Amino acid sequence: MNTTTAPPATTARGAHMGGAATGPGTGYGKRGIRRYHPILFGLISAIAIALIGLTAWMHHQYSASGLGGTSLTRRLDFLIFLACWTALFAAAYIIFAHTGRFGAIGSHASHVFWLLITWIMWLIGAALYQHRMSQLGCGLTHKMCLINRAIKALSWIEFALCFITMLIIILHIGGKTARYRTGPYDDHVV
Repeated sequence: MNTTTAPPATTARGAHMGGAATGPGTGYGKRGIRRYHPILFGLISAIAIALIGLTAWMHHQYSASGLGGTSLTRRLDFLIFLACWTALFAAAYIIFAHTGRFGAIGSHASHVFWLLITWIMWLIGAALYQHRMSQLGCGLTHKMCLINRAIKALSWIEFALCFITMLIIILHIGGKTARYRTGPYDDHVV
């Protein structure tokens, strides 16, 4: 009886067939954007979580006092939705990239598409909120004024982070294309 086992069959790229992929394309890896992916998306998610709390508190303050009118509370509603959207998907993309098992869902193109949509929505949300706050003033109390300023600042920071992250991913894809004279998703053995 032979108790030794043969090594598992491998594909042309060296990944074991039928098991978990162990090659350099799995998970974060150690090169390029994979080193900074969890930092960028973690920062985007953390700022969005902070915005959820700030905008929800401010929404409650304006709704309870009747100040600001419905246009301000609607803008705060949009910022709450946008912060939830951003926190949820940024955290999901961290998981997608960490596990390396989600294929097209976790691909570079999916990242860029989501970042583009989110970037546009943050532009709209931050601009609308800033415009309304410039019409109403900073706030009745010093605390409300500071929180309004924090909401404006964090909204613009999210806008900038989404743009910078999207630009980094696009440049990463372009660099891979130029270096290997193929796209990052061409699946052929070199």
